[in-house]
Amino acid sequence: MVSVHLLPSSMPAGALRGGVAVVVDVLRATTSIVQALARGCSAVVPCAEIDEARRIAEGLPAGTAILGGERGGKPIQGFDLGNSPGEYSADACRGKTLVMTTTNGTRALLASLEAEVVLAGAFVNLAATVQRLIHERRPIHVVCAGTEGRISYEDALLAGALVSRFADLDHEPANDEAWIARGLWERVQENVWSREDHPGRGGEDPPLVHYLRRGAGGRRVTELGLGADVAFAASINRPDCQIVVELARDPLRLTVARG
Repeated sequence: MVSVHLLPSSMPAGALRGGVAVVVDVLRATTSIVQALARGCSAVVPCAEIDEARRIAEGLPAGTAILGGERGGKPIQGFDLGNSPGEYSADACRGKTLVMTTTNGTRALLASLEAEVVLAGAFVNLAATVQRLIHERRPIHVVCAGTEGRISYEDALLAGALVSRFADLDHEPANDEAWIARGLWERVQENVWSREDHPGRGGEDPPLVHYLRRGAGGRRVTELGLGADVAFAASINRPDCQIVVELARDPLRLTVARG
């Protein structure tokens, strides 16, 4: 069974207990986290607050930590990197621990800790995430980060893509939000997949880029001059991002799942 929670605040108390949570923040935290780990970060430590992130980074061995994140979509003063996935290059990431705090995504991850397993999902690692869950017998919960306490179109689209794939694997939608998200994705998926093999055909952006720009989050990112982030986040199943990102505990950190 697959449930969708369109905002962390909409999850009933205890809903995730004993299950698997897939946290999604398409624009941009989970996309950037996947990219950072794929480019060589040894771990990503999610933090709720800026001061907490600084304190954790200062406690790591000298030269091993990078600070990343945003507030209001903009880089945080004094941090090494913002929340643009393209910033997380191999040169910036290799062998480093990324300590990250964002307005929505890292807080959604921290709100999902009661789940037995917590994954970070994005369009860029959609196939890898689905593959990890193919034989999962525990309840699956897709947790959307939203945008400053409001439902986000792009997260709902990814949730719908996940629900649709799980339905093909005999995981039925378990709540109304899952049916809503699935219906939203199924309205656009034919157009998205028909162009996926030819993303630059005719000099036009792939359809998913246009869909991601529709929502408030996509509009804000574009208005900030970060349109390239939307295009990156819309890259379904990027070959260089096919990793499963899982939250480890004691200490709390996101890493590439092994095996």
